[in-house]
Amino acid sequence: MDKRKFIKKLEKNIGIKKVKNQIRAISALFVFLVIGGAFAIYMNHNGVWLSYGVIVAAVAMIILALFMSYRIKLQKRLNDIRLDYREYIVSPYAQRFFESGEFNIKKGPTEREIIATNMFSDDTHYRYTSSNELKGVHKNIKFMNADVFEDAVISEGNERSEVHIRGRFFEFDLDTQNINPVVLTSSSAPMLECQNGRIKPIQPKNDVVGRMFRVYAFDEKEANNLLTDNMIYKLRQLVGLQLGRIYKICFANGKTYVYFTTETSTYEEVLTKSHDVETELAKVRDKFSVVGKIIDIM
Repeated sequence: MDKRKFIKKLEKNIGIKKVKNQIRAISALFVFLVIGGAFAIYMNHNGVWLSYGVIVAAVAMIILALFMSYRIKLQKRLNDIRLDYREYIVSPYAQRFFESGEFNIKKGPTEREIIATNMFSDDTHYRYTSSNELKGVHKNIKFMNADVFEDAVISEGNERSEVHIRGRFFEFDLDTQNINPVVLTSSSAPMLECQNGRIKPIQPKNDVVGRMFRVYAFDEKEANNLLTDNMIYKLRQLVGLQLGRIYKICFANGKTYVYFTTETSTYEEVLTKSHDVETELAKVRDKFSVVGKIIDIM
């Protein structure tokens, strides 16, 4: 299916454009009837169509009233449209954009799976949830992406504060051959509070890595072997994308994990009359393209 047919199919499923076109058609017909009624009155006033002018004008006014009533109902219906943006825009486009592409609003990695990446603190003060799971194959690499929400209650002395952070979480089937996890976080990220003992802060041999990241690993030698000049070049490119204020990268379990913070959820949630399908697809495509950018770098 080409792009134009795909857009038309989405517009038909959504139904907003159909209602807009009906309103436009009624508005155009309204203008035509007003002109016709005015012309009939003018002709009757000048002695032409004496027997028909008033009738034509009266019928036109009745039809106008009916059309105006229907137009008001259509406009109210258009104003009241509140559809799930992710269901009508993101989900069908994911199936088209990615090989075996799937999008599920309610799914995502579990709290245990999120903590198992070792990129997030596992202290009891922290809670993690996820949604908007996107998965598929892109550039021959299997991937999963979801919104992850971090909520924490931090107590310092007599003060108690709540922290709420959201971001995009990525999992790629990109194996770096290290047996134990190696985690890198930006300096702006809070220190990891991991109780499982699988990782601890280390000082990498390479000064560039030390300036760019906090590094956590179980095996310091293994971490330094992983952080070759080629890997450092990739990491600098990844940071250069400026995806978020806080970012985390982990190599573990035969996979590569990437996380960066965002100000809002990745995708809008409510679809209204103000949305244009083609424009919204372009926005979603930009968000989908991050998957390909990370794959190309790593």
